[in-house]
Amino acid sequence: MKHLYLFLVLLVSVTTWGHTQSSFTLESSTIQYSGYHVAHDWSGVSTAAKGILIRDEGGPQRIAISVPLNSFDSNSSNRDSNALRVLNALKFPEVRFYSENIREIDAQSVELSGFFELNGLRKEYRIILKVQEHENLYEISGEFKVNLLDFNLKLPRFLLKPIDENIDLAVSLKFKQNSYK
Repeated sequence: MKHLYLFLVLLVSVTTWGHTQSSFTLESSTIQYSGYHVAHDWSGVSTAAKGILIRDEGGPQRIAISVPLNSFDSNSSNRDSNALRVLNALKFPEVRFYSENIREIDAQSVELSGFFELNGLRKEYRIILKVQEHENLYEISGEFKVNLLDFNLKLPRFLLKPIDENIDLAVSLKFKQNSYK
């Protein structure tokens, strides 16, 4: 956790020569995962993400998000504790996403090329999300898939069948512009 805070401080302090940059802190978030198995499907939700977004006149430039794995709630404490074991959460308690390569596709969507960190491994992902800008707010939302095998995770089995290796993630992130005085 100490490394994340240092990382976020460094991210905020970096500025591009000749460009005015603004930092936005994650004010509220909802991150939902959905998992699948032939016998049943399930989902878990977290509202405990921390993050920062840096933007300049041209749009968003960098983003960093961190979510404690123990903050996800699937309405089944047994399933949640098994998920923490499978995700190796005692050793790696957070899932993180970081991108310095953000491309505006149009006024309502961006492509984020960055890295997910889970189970101590980093994997490059490219995701397209919707954006909305308000006066001092910047909202990012959308859905995408993550492959659990990308992070060297052993898929849990139920009735002799493993869960699907892909999970769906739905995110809603609301950033508020920081005001420095």
